[in-house]
Amino acid sequence: MHVETVCTGDELLTGLTADTNSTFFQRRLLERLGLQVMRSTVVGDVHDDILAALQEAGARSQAVLVSGGMGPTSDDLTMECAARLAGVTLRENVAVRTHLEERFKRRGFVLSPNNLRQALIPEGAEAVLNQAGSAPMVVQRVGACTYFYVPGVPSEYRWLVEHEVLPRIAALAGTRQVRLLKLLKTVGLPESHLDQKVLPLHAKHPQVTFGFRTHAPENHLKLLATGGTVEQAQAALAAAEAEARALVGGYVFGVDDETLAGVVGGLLRATNATVAVAESCTGGRVSALCTAEAGASDWFRGGAVTYQEAAKQQWLGVEASALAEHGAVSEVVAAQMARGVRASLATTWGLSTTGYAGPTGGDAKNPVGTVYLGLSGPGVDKAERHVFAFNERERVQLFATYAALDMLRRRCSARRIGSSCSCSCSASWRWRRSRRSGSCGRARRRTSSTRRRGGSTVGSTSTLRTSRTGRACGSSTASGCGA
Repeated sequence: MHVETVCTGDELLTGLTADTNSTFFQRRLLERLGLQVMRSTVVGDVHDDILAALQEAGARSQAVLVSGGMGPTSDDLTMECAARLAGVTLRENVAVRTHLEERFKRRGFVLSPNNLRQALIPEGAEAVLNQAGSAPMVVQRVGACTYFYVPGVPSEYRWLVEHEVLPRIAALAGTRQVRLLKLLKTVGLPESHLDQKVLPLHAKHPQVTFGFRTHAPENHLKLLATGGTVEQAQAALAAAEAEARALVGGYVFGVDDETLAGVVGGLLRATNATVAVAESCTGGRVSALCTAEAGASDWFRGGAVTYQEAAKQQWLGVEASALAEHGAVSEVVAAQMARGVRASLATTWGLSTTGYAGPTGGDAKNPVGTVYLGLSGPGVDKAERHVFAFNERERVQLFATYAALDMLRRRCSARRIGSSCSCSCSASWRWRRSRRSGSCGRARRRTSSTRRRGGSTVGSTSTLRTSRTGRACGSSTASGCGA
């Protein structure tokens, strides 16, 4: 089935507003129906341009989703163009007018004459009341194409897509084949490496299409299975997913709509564990991701942004001697930060970040992008070094935030399955694996040896050129790329 979108609005062509609506529809169309948008067109608020876009899209498609231009103002032209497309006139729809009157009355607003423009519908078209807003969805059949006109307001657009547009497109598409989609979300693994890992599966699973999507710092593996029945598609999807998970391993942190923070929270909640966070270079981003999850109070006790050295000493108990000898951006301080916030809030786990997000700071030993992550908890008191070789401050902070949460996820996952390995080395963050690291029991120890510093166990590091590495048990190796 050929599906296209047409988006209207000058703001989409001037850089004032990004078109997030189309990407939402494209994703949901693929996830729910296994269909792909073949072309997306953006036009300004010009009558002839909108009409031409509608005509061209309709000539190629069985379904076209049109968004924008459904408001009450003089530059909202979509319904006029739809009427002209079908060669009909606009007529007031009584049900839509009643909906508008009741909506404005409930909100205590006066219904002005221009608001009634939203009740004008092309003759012969179907008006579907908008439960999330004022302007209706309008369904119009012209030739072999069905047009779905929806408001451009994101909340209204998404509600109508989910509840009205997608079910109708599904009915138009028929039941020729069943398509099921599963999204495996990974972190710490480059897209090219993910592709290489699952490459052998393509030939083994002809009913499954393998696709990839980068949503930094995450990389996603899309598995789209087809079958003559739901059972056939489910079986094909399950088989491909099982083999993909075996090949990708611990880099997979979740599926579909799961988030990294949500997965961490689930692991903590399952064992009645809690976490507290001490942040420096990430400036509260780890805490923000955690508290964005519903029910986070079950497992997230609190966080502190200790940006200056004085705050690290006063709030976390970081030793002045450690700061003087090693500096705030160091393994020793990261470990003490994690241990300090854990003790302060009496949590199961303490997590910390300290580093140089840039663009200034850093030195020969720890260039801009160097971040140390600390973790303190049952059976572990350590720090890791990462080098995120970006020239963008926000990107360094973002990748460091994910790396910190992933560090905790791996540790909690290892404890849950009874692993004796405290570092989850076979699944640690990496971009390109260092020759100086390896999996558990096979690590080459030229540059790594654990030792005591500042009262905590800290692993030595090996600096790599913008590459992340795995780490051997009992040590922490350098990693680069990313935050």
